[in-house]
Amino acid sequence: MSQVLEVIRLLGLTKSIRTKRGMDKALRHVRGYAVCSCLWSLLETGVLDRLLEAEDAAFDALADEAGLDRHVLESILMYLDGVGLVRFDDGRVRALPKLRRLMAEPRGFFELTYAYEPIFHRLTDLLRGRARYPDDVGRLGKYVGRGSGQLCRALPYPILTDMLRRHGARKVLDLGCGDLAFLFYACEALPEVRCVGVDIDPPTVAYAREVLAESPLAERIEVVQADMFDLGAVAEAHPDIDAVTAVDTYHEYLAEGEAKVAGLMRQLRTQFPAALLYVGEFCKQPHEKLRRRPTAFLEHHLYHDLTNQTISDAAGWRRMATQAGLAILEEKVFDIVGHGYFVLR
Repeated sequence: MSQVLEVIRLLGLTKSIRTKRGMDKALRHVRGYAVCSCLWSLLETGVLDRLLEAEDAAFDALADEAGLDRHVLESILMYLDGVGLVRFDDGRVRALPKLRRLMAEPRGFFELTYAYEPIFHRLTDLLRGRARYPDDVGRLGKYVGRGSGQLCRALPYPILTDMLRRHGARKVLDLGCGDLAFLFYACEALPEVRCVGVDIDPPTVAYAREVLAESPLAERIEVVQADMFDLGAVAEAHPDIDAVTAVDTYHEYLAEGEAKVAGLMRQLRTQFPAALLYVGEFCKQPHEKLRRRPTAFLEHHLYHDLTNQTISDAAGWRRMATQAGLAILEEKVFDIVGHGYFVLR
């Protein structure tokens, strides 16, 4: 108390209160950055999952197993102990319930944001025009897939899987399959479904095949490296495909105009004439709405804007379907989460 009184004597009561309130308001922004940076480092080095898997862990083992600098690791863990995410005592570390909750369903948000860390690291260069996306700086593709997959399990995957069930899908072609998160989800929910996943990125396909080899669903899923704009060989090999799914995939090409996506949909209709198209896509939120209620889509729009990814609104997706000559059999648009779902024929 004597120290508080001394500060008030030196600064005056009004300035002391104003300073304290200002620091408290700034702290939540600074702390958010520091906590994210620490968690990302533990995530990338494997320490985070090690802590989540074990009841507790020896500090020496954590450092030695991952070949980490002990001083830096200790600094990170002491900080996370201070903010109530881990307990670090007597050379042992354990994840506290607060950290376990953050790394449950919201984990995808941390991973997806980490995918854009290189963008923020060079944000000043991008702002000054000294760097350009994607020529000089890119996203962390591994975490784009992992983060998106985690987040999509909350709503997009259940909705699209329910649509597949109700429309009687039996053979699913998934565009931009990534690490197979959606196909695993669909196969677990729909025992009668068989799937083919396509992705253009060789490392992603290789990783998907590694994951698939260890999965009990390996006999029901096939992974093909292919460009979704050139699926003639896939169509010939799988004439029984009756569902073509795309989860947050088409918007990657919207920077080239709606005609690019409409043309792809039209081509898919021709190549897979017996298939329905299932589309799960972001629907842009009006800025006025985000100003009133700044949900996580404010960050989402920022990430996409900085990487030249265009997001359409629901009316735009309807327009592209019409341009492709497709009829909308079913539509679900959730403005509260900025996502829309369409079944097209």
